[in-house]
Amino acid sequence: MNVNCDKINILIISLNDKFSKNVATLLADRLDMFVADCHQMIVYDLINPKQVLETCGLDYLKKREKSVLKRCAEFNNTILTINFDLFKENFALFNKSIIVFLNLPIEKISKITNKIDYENRNNFITKNVNLVIYQDKCMVSQSVKKIMLKLGEIYENC
Repeated sequence: MNVNCDKINILIISLNDKFSKNVATLLADRLDMFVADCHQMIVYDLINPKQVLETCGLDYLKKREKSVLKRCAEFNNTILTINFDLFKENFALFNKSIIVFLNLPIEKISKITNKIDYENRNNFITKNVNLVIYQDKCMVSQSVKKIMLKLGEIYENC
């Protein structure tokens, strides 16, 4: 995926949500940007997504989630984090963002149950992002340095 030099946000995804949030927080601090977690924005907007699902159904919940994610995608100067499920269904909304995948080994992912699931998710994400940052360990400061280096290379060519 090519990077447009007019991108205004950075969207971070990994298969370890806590790691993504930690990297986003430090990166936002270093770049003097805002930080937001897409899932938390949905929870804030819906107050109780589980109750919305039970009361209004899956279609309504997905519609509301998409509405919140559209607003998130329109933020300016923001580092966003997103989990795999939200990313899979809504990545196209983030066309004004540089999408960064923090690719970790399977043993650093707690919610993946098998190697096939891990590989399928990794392949899907890799095909739909601008940058892939490979990490052997969940090292936040090292990941931030790698992202900043890659961003510097991108914007140097603009």
